[in-house]
Amino acid sequence: MKILIISQYFWPENFRINEVSEELVKLGHEVFILTGYPNYPKGEIYSEFKKDYKKFSNYKGAQIIRVPLLSRKKNNINLALNYISFLLNSIFIGYFKLIGKELDIIFTCQLSPVTIGITSAFFSKIRNIPQIFWIQDLWPDTLVALNIFRSVRVVSIVNNY
Repeated sequence: MKILIISQYFWPENFRINEVSEELVKLGHEVFILTGYPNYPKGEIYSEFKKDYKKFSNYKGAQIIRVPLLSRKKNNINLALNYISFLLNSIFIGYFKLIGKELDIIFTCQLSPVTIGITSAFFSKIRNIPQIFWIQDLWPDTLVALNIFRSVRVVSIVNNY
């Protein structure tokens, strides 16, 4: 099976999706990962990646397709811009980087934020292939816990969306 994994975070960042992709390759699947430039947890693009980004294009047999994003840095405004830049670039740049790649299914690792679902839904729709969501972060609970939204009314609106 040809699997597209969509995750904003991937190796060399340390997340469970790295292990999932490795196991899928071991099971004989062809795996592509659509992800951003590594910048978690420090909030800056990794210096090793900047020096030689080609070293980070394959992970244990899975092909990594990276799209640029704004660094998350250390404040909520930059974090929001980081999420938005990944959303837009994963769709627009990802679209062109995935041309010619046959895919059977999309596996989306939804850590944070839920907007990654837009990318997944887009590719699922235009490719007419199913998608699977692995939810690792619940919204809007995360927004409340991080004090991003303090207004009860705003949280209520997001909660009902």
